[in-house]
Amino acid sequence: MINIKLGKNLPVQISLPEQFFNEINKFESIYIEVSGGYHSSYTVLSLFEKGFKNIGLIHNDTKLQYKACSANIQKLVEISDYSLIFKPPNLKKKTMNVIMKESFRNIPKAKKNLKNYRDYFTCCKILKQTRNYKWNNEFLLDNSIVISSLCPFESLNRQMRLFELKKKDTYIRFHKNQNIFKGYPYRDLLIGNRRFSRNYFQPLFEVKLKKYGLNLKHSGCKMCPIRVLFPDMLTENDCSIKYYKIFY
Repeated sequence: MINIKLGKNLPVQISLPEQFFNEINKFESIYIEVSGGYHSSYTVLSLFEKGFKNIGLIHNDTKLQYKACSANIQKLVEISDYSLIFKPPNLKKKTMNVIMKESFRNIPKAKKNLKNYRDYFTCCKILKQTRNYKWNNEFLLDNSIVISSLCPFESLNRQMRLFELKKKDTYIRFHKNQNIFKGYPYRDLLIGNRRFSRNYFQPLFEVKLKKYGLNLKHSGCKMCPIRVLFPDMLTENDCSIKYYKIFY
């Protein structure tokens, strides 16, 4: 179970579990996927505070990330002295312009099938989720593990995937399609339902980020068709509407 200090039966502080550290210590090389958002920034700072050295930070460079998140990544490098590795997305022989046009033009189709709305947005599939087996083999050292900061309260799919690891009593999974081991330190970070967990844990993540002077910003893309599809997700001066008008 994740190591948390309790106050009135609720966590008041998040600490990565010792079992997780014991499992990742079996690998010669450790990498952390970093986006500059709450969770991955917290992970980097936690390993830095634990005394881990020579860690590689892998950033999936979509060119669409928020400036505040990019600034966080640079500050994390300055704080930890970890190396930063930029991982380009596999564009599948398409241009970024074509990918974004396809996605924004599919918003009307997604509205008719909200249950599977992500299936219509190639930007998510290609820029964030496309597996890059060749890149992993070329740039990651042997006997290595990549740490992911996925949380179970982010989606039902992630909740179920992490619950499978919990049943196996491990924080590590081997991804055959990527040919890498991955570690998930936030496997158990769920209290009740996902919405309650998200709202409850966010301030706890913020404490460490504030301590190191990082921007309090969730990672994501500056322009996103999903935010147009669900207007409640739009932020102030969100450029997604502007690009929707251009592309559609």
